[in-house]
Amino acid sequence: MKMGKMTTWTALLLMLVPLLSAADETKWLVAPYVWLSDITLDQSSGPGGSVSASDLLDKADAVGMIRVEAARNRWGFTLDYIFLNVSASTALTVPLPPPPTNLSVTAELDTTIVELGGFFRPSRSDSGVDFLFGIRNVNVDKTLLLTPGLGPTQRFDSDSSFSDVFAGVRYLQRFNEDWDLNLRGDYSFGDSEGTLNLLASVGYRFNKTFALNLGYRHMAIEFEDDDSGVAETTEIEMSGPLLGFLFRF
Repeated sequence: MKMGKMTTWTALLLMLVPLLSAADETKWLVAPYVWLSDITLDQSSGPGGSVSASDLLDKADAVGMIRVEAARNRWGFTLDYIFLNVSASTALTVPLPPPPTNLSVTAELDTTIVELGGFFRPSRSDSGVDFLFGIRNVNVDKTLLLTPGLGPTQRFDSDSSFSDVFAGVRYLQRFNEDWDLNLRGDYSFGDSEGTLNLLASVGYRFNKTFALNLGYRHMAIEFEDDDSGVAETTEIEMSGPLLGFLFRF
């Protein structure tokens, strides 16, 4: 499902106008995160026809994230930005026309994820259930360097960009004034084959302004590209612990 990206983003931005027009009543949250994520890239089909290369990337890297939110009464907006850059090499045996061929693969991956949306909170406070909705844009730059046996290295570059609609829920349970539990789950669909996003964390508030958040996040993205009439499926999974620094004002 292809969407008019400019129209969709503009409509979401217009949703923010009533919220920001009453800034004195708006509660803001700015939260930079460090995400120590295991990153797995699976590529099927591709430059060799039916070549399947799984687990091209499987290592821990620091992923930068930042979340900005503003809420007023029962409504609010959220902006989430994620960037990662990672590369790794592996050796595969592929069932090309016999005999099987040893293939040296180097994969490089740049991924940017921008999420813009809103939320509705029946409780009028940051505790309880929030219903989430919005647009998630994902841009993926992949570079594959393939060296078959002693043959020459071939380079394949691809740039994929797609936007999905996402919907989900999150829940915050306060144990006391200092400790809380955060849960979130959402799913997006549209230009991609689907994106699953799950998050669980525990937070500690030092005061009304500053808090720490320690948790675990899992995100799985699947999408297809058309390379000269051949469908290529890419699956990216990112899982690992995260540490957030939350500033409220």
